[in-house]
Amino acid sequence: MRRLIYALVPLSLPLMGCVQTSPYEPEIAEVQAQEAEELGLTGLPVTEEIALGRQVASSQCADCHGIDKEDSRRTDAPALRYILADYDGDALAEDFRDGLKVGHPEMPQFQFGPKSTDLLLSYLISIQEPDPSIHVTDEG
Repeated sequence: MRRLIYALVPLSLPLMGCVQTSPYEPEIAEVQAQEAEELGLTGLPVTEEIALGRQVASSQCADCHGIDKEDSRRTDAPALRYILADYDGDALAEDFRDGLKVGHPEMPQFQFGPKSTDLLLSYLISIQEPDPSIHVTDEG
């Protein structure tokens, strides 16, 4: 029996090394978690920002522009998923923060605070698609 134990001990040593954890494992896990939770414009995790921005868009924009992949309900209102093809995101955000009238004459004048504006912009960025009405040619 002793011979069997002496024979098994050297064979089990490499396996014991496999279960040992690094003394830095908690720090590594924390860094990985932070990388997974990228922070957005407001300092919130990006996924949370997008969800909150969608709420802003749903309550303030969706009646005319649609939401997510929906088409616009008005012919003079671009779908939200194409809006940044027509407008610079930073300029649009600044106009919303300042309460300037943006878009067509019938569009309401919105005045969002900085946080709501950034949430809305995060959402808009997340849903953007190339506008099919804009034809890009490959010259070269």
